[in-house]
Amino acid sequence: MIKVNLFDYIDLDGVNIVRTWLDHRDAKTKAKLNTRLNILEQTDRAEWNKLNTEVLQGDKDGLIAVRVEYKGIQYRLLGYDGPNRGEFTLLACGTERNDKYIPLDIGNAAFQRRTTVEKNPSERRTRHDFR
Repeated sequence: MIKVNLFDYIDLDGVNIVRTWLDHRDAKTKAKLNTRLNILEQTDRAEWNKLNTEVLQGDKDGLIAVRVEYKGIQYRLLGYDGPNRGEFTLLACGTERNDKYIPLDIGNAAFQRRTTVEKNPSERRTRHDFR
């Protein structure tokens, strides 16, 4: 059984982009999103597909979307397995409506951030804070 540790991306200014995004949601939405992430961290990685995650294709190929629907809004947190075994790094956050991600460039942002993380994991990410 492989459980993973969740990490958040830290931008070049030292800002935790996941924490900042979550802090701009209302308390119940934030709790719902963090509950899903906590469940994922406690679940064998092989079982994630049963828990509303999706391996993306096309222009987001290789990224994984954590999918949470709450109050009619489809939230998406994009990340990837890595950079080390047993780690999942959250790279970008947004919503999905009519099969389109908002913000529209979320895939590009996630890929650029993944490259940054790969070059320097210790400075470009931190353990996810479930508060």
